[in-house]
Amino acid sequence: MRQLLAPTLAFIAVATLSAGDAATLPPEKARIGDIDVTVSAAKDVPFPVKADADVASRELWYQGFDGAKWGAWQKLGQAFSKDAAVVWSAPEGHWRTTIRRIMTSELAGPDPSKEQEKIKPNAIKEFIIDRTAPVAAVTFPPSKAKLRGGDKYTVTWTAVDAYLRNAPITLKWSRDGNSAFETVAENQPNSGSFEWTVPRDMTTSGVLRIEVGDKAGNIGFGEVTSILVDSIKPKGRVVGPTICARSDVPLELEIGKTGGQAGVTAARLWISQDDGASWTENANIEAPFKNLIWKAPADGRFRLYIVATDGAGNVTTGPKDKVGDVLVVDSTPPTLLLSQAIGIAPAASAGPAVRRDFKPGDRVAVAFTAKDANLVQGSAAVYWQIDATKPWVELAKSLPVDQAYRFQLPADAPPTKSARIKVTAQDAAGNVGEVIAVESFAIQTDVGVDDGAPVLNP
Repeated sequence: MRQLLAPTLAFIAVATLSAGDAATLPPEKARIGDIDVTVSAAKDVPFPVKADADVASRELWYQGFDGAKWGAWQKLGQAFSKDAAVVWSAPEGHWRTTIRRIMTSELAGPDPSKEQEKIKPNAIKEFIIDRTAPVAAVTFPPSKAKLRGGDKYTVTWTAVDAYLRNAPITLKWSRDGNSAFETVAENQPNSGSFEWTVPRDMTTSGVLRIEVGDKAGNIGFGEVTSILVDSIKPKGRVVGPTICARSDVPLELEIGKTGGQAGVTAARLWISQDDGASWTENANIEAPFKNLIWKAPADGRFRLYIVATDGAGNVTTGPKDKVGDVLVVDSTPPTLLLSQAIGIAPAASAGPAVRRDFKPGDRVAVAFTAKDANLVQGSAAVYWQIDATKPWVELAKSLPVDQAYRFQLPADAPPTKSARIKVTAQDAAGNVGEVIAVESFAIQTDVGVDDGAPVLNP
């Protein structure tokens, strides 16, 4: 059965219940040797006597037992007249008493201190006076323990008294110590333990009490306070990101309790790489349970699920099927291909480029393909470079990734024979792919002048 570890000993209350409570338990006899001896908590012990006109007075004699031997007989200092009730305010102890009668003729019964053997056996009464309540303490759970409602725990205790009842133990529970205590178990033997199923009612101030009765009817009790009972399972989720370009993924977590007071004490990440068909226990999450750097085994689509445990032992339901939060790990940039080796072709041409030379004002098209599992639509950009010594110039951005880009060569484009085209595109993880034309194209701005002088025959 469950038993929480208690690193420190909690405060334990030990006290005695009121006399009214004690009076609810009738006395029991204690077995002393081969006889049963009455045990009582009475303050005054009455000795019923028969009225007898021939009796002048009575004496009460007593002797005490120290656990090993009987002491000497002693006479109570008070003598009782013939009509007076014989009552003794006996102190705590194990006693034997006898009443010596003094007759009106001054004839007296045997003196117990000298002639005990002459006293009839039935004239000697033995009893025990015990007004001390048992000492009791709950040793588990400790005060401020966190227990899970509905679970079974082993309650342990100590109960000490010289004259415990045969079934002296009663266990009681209160949600706050102020409302009425309900009985968990009663008339239990002093075995030192009891299997208790904790109520599911939530509380932060529960009180578990043990009441122990002795044969005289005294009741002692001990209790532990501020017990927390929590029946709510913790929950957790991966807030983000939903996609990441790194294998070391910085996860943002949300792990906690709704309604329960036993805070989260442990958490672990579970992963599924087959969309919930199977789940594997993964990384341990350290307090304060807000972040985790998770090492992804590879690129792919993962389901992430958090199993948390609170201080009362409540545990999140384990992962099954398509639960949890989805994360895509994508560290590969998009793949791009240009349809033309030089990157551009006349805009009106539907086939392969047949021209490599263009002039300012020509309308051309840059045809390309972009592939990626997480390609972002509208992420394409087109650049050109006059020659390798010049920087790339952006022609357009936020272009569709599935359409050719058409544009007109600038009217002020400088002449060149080594112009190049570049296209980039981005995926949802932030990876950027690019392609640069493997061949260059020319821009012609001057037709030049031929020396057209005729060659005349001499």
